[in-house]
Amino acid sequence: TRRCAHLHLASYCVDSTTSWSCPTCDSGVTLTAVIEDSGVLDGGRALVGYDANHESLFVAFRGSSNIKNWIDNINAFFTSPYPDATVKVEGGFYSEYSDLAKEGLATALAEAKSTYGSSNVVITGHSSGGACATLLAYDIYRGADDYASLGLSIRSVTTFGSPRVGNYEFAQASAALPSVRVTHWYDIVPHVPMEWLGYHHVESEVWYNSANTGYTLCSDSASGEDDSCSNSCSPFSCTSVDDHLNYLGVAMGGGSNC
Repeated sequence: TRRCAHLHLASYCVDSTTSWSCPTCDSGVTLTAVIEDSGVLDGGRALVGYDANHESLFVAFRGSSNIKNWIDNINAFFTSPYPDATVKVEGGFYSEYSDLAKEGLATALAEAKSTYGSSNVVITGHSSGGACATLLAYDIYRGADDYASLGLSIRSVTTFGSPRVGNYEFAQASAALPSVRVTHWYDIVPHVPMEWLGYHHVESEVWYNSANTGYTLCSDSASGEDDSCSNSCSPFSCTSVDDHLNYLGVAMGGGSNC
């Protein structure tokens, strides 16, 4: 989990395959592609590469660099991009993910697989990048056109401070993914978009305490959250941006953290 936290912080700091240098740019990692949606201010970014320690490919998605503006701009409108029209996801998250996919995400994965001979893939992301990580994992799992021929096996999906991505049907359809959804104390982002709008989290939550020194393995499922974990602060106390920007003692968000 900590190595995934290091990878997604690196996604805030690294913008070139020739510059693997940052506080969390771990040894044993080779960066093979940086995918960016350059046409959008504060657009998405994904790092693709190979982690020799885990003998696995990886994709690490960056989150927004301006959390408050990003929360204000969540549109909370569902889109139905899948063959099963009952499976719906938040339109803004899907747009961010699909824009990155159009920039060559599948091609980058295919090239990394060819170079390193591994079909295993670790997927991670922070904030809106956590939503993108879940959306990519679901596309690989369901055999979406861009990924069906790659023969990838998802080793893990680890998100940090991810928002709710889709509806109940999406959470159910994603239940077979090897997911870990890490939350930190009173982090505001896991509580948007709101449940009363029809949004559900994917499983399985691991809730860290305020000091990041201990955690609870939560009893959530695709049917609902564990109200003794992160959701225990809802609806009035889940307001911390500081908790969102610090996971496992790793400061998120780029800037001086790089």
